[in-house]
Amino acid sequence: MDDTVKPLAAQGRWHVPFRDDGFWRVGVYAPEFRSPEEITQLERHTCPELFFCARGRAGLLLKDDAGERVVELAQGEAIQVSGYHNGFVVEEGSYFIVVERTSFATEYIDRRSGTVVKKIVVE
Repeated sequence: MDDTVKPLAAQGRWHVPFRDDGFWRVGVYAPEFRSPEEITQLERHTCPELFFCARGRAGLLLKDDAGERVVELAQGEAIQVSGYHNGFVVEEGSYFIVVERTSFATEYIDRRSGTVVKKIVVE
């Protein structure tokens, strides 16, 4: 058991400070985009993810059969996402804590055309 105290602060775009292999992992996600207009690709996992806005204000661009929508979260707010998405910051220095499974597949699509760009499997 790793009972080391670790900071839950952004260290680059994405890192995973905690995990329970075969079950869950907790990542810190600092989106690289500054607005939804900058986003060119969306991703979707084969399982839901929980996005918790840990600092500042950050947003997610979501896409489903009904179209796109933008959701902005304030510090302390969370949303569970199972469709296509990508993140952006509203306030500089904002970031999410993300909870997800340790094994899943991710499909990336071009935002405009919907064409699959790549697929990866995380194990």
